[in-house]
Amino acid sequence: MTYRQIFDEAIGDAPPTTVDVDALVAREGRRRRRTVGAYASATAVLALALGVGVVVQPGASGGPAPAHSAASAAARTEPERLRAAMLAAFHREAPDLRWVQGASTGDRETWDGPVTDEPPWSVQRLQWESATGWLAVGVAARGEVRSYLNINVGRVRPGHTSGPDRCRPGEVTCRSFTGPGGELVVAHDAEGRNVAGPVTKRTVLRTVTVKRADGAFVSVQTVSSTDRHLMTVEEMAAVALDPEIRLG
Repeated sequence: MTYRQIFDEAIGDAPPTTVDVDALVAREGRRRRRTVGAYASATAVLALALGVGVVVQPGASGGPAPAHSAASAAARTEPERLRAAMLAAFHREAPDLRWVQGASTGDRETWDGPVTDEPPWSVQRLQWESATGWLAVGVAARGEVRSYLNINVGRVRPGHTSGPDRCRPGEVTCRSFTGPGGELVVAHDAEGRNVAGPVTKRTVLRTVTVKRADGAFVSVQTVSSTDRHLMTVEEMAAVALDPEIRLG
């Protein structure tokens, strides 16, 4: 689910204007790194902080994408298929996107490393209390912007809401529109704080969620290390609307 949905389910109201995401990530990352790794700690940090249960299941696909052929496509596992589809969508919409070598999603101090064209992009099975699906994460670079980047694709469990279906009154950083196939697209921006010793810098979060007619959702999220977003809303929406990024 998206950060916005997690907040909504946990506290029942819109999230605060400013969220100290770095403090949450760092604290939870230190506690959990020995048991589930930096990937899980960065992914689940807001859910854990707010009491929303998350289970990360084995089966990551973190290596190079397999060769594109009919035979190899048929033989791909679901994580491999999703990984290839997601990376193809990123390359199409943001061809100048690069990936930070050796970066940990839970440790922002590692985000300034050298960049590579080989994506360290991991896809994991996730079980939320409210939804099931897949989550993929990585640390990306675009020019001077470094950002935590993830994609959720899943389906809401029976008895749970499917998240925001519109922008709420007074939210100047949120807009909704309709995709080419009638999909509902909700784009939400928020602010955070990057605290490094006595220095506090503004950081930005962006979430674009697509709700499809079959009840599935795709959410693309970025958390930048500066006050500049990694991708535009239009680019993120195009990735989330890609028909190949779907549940198998």
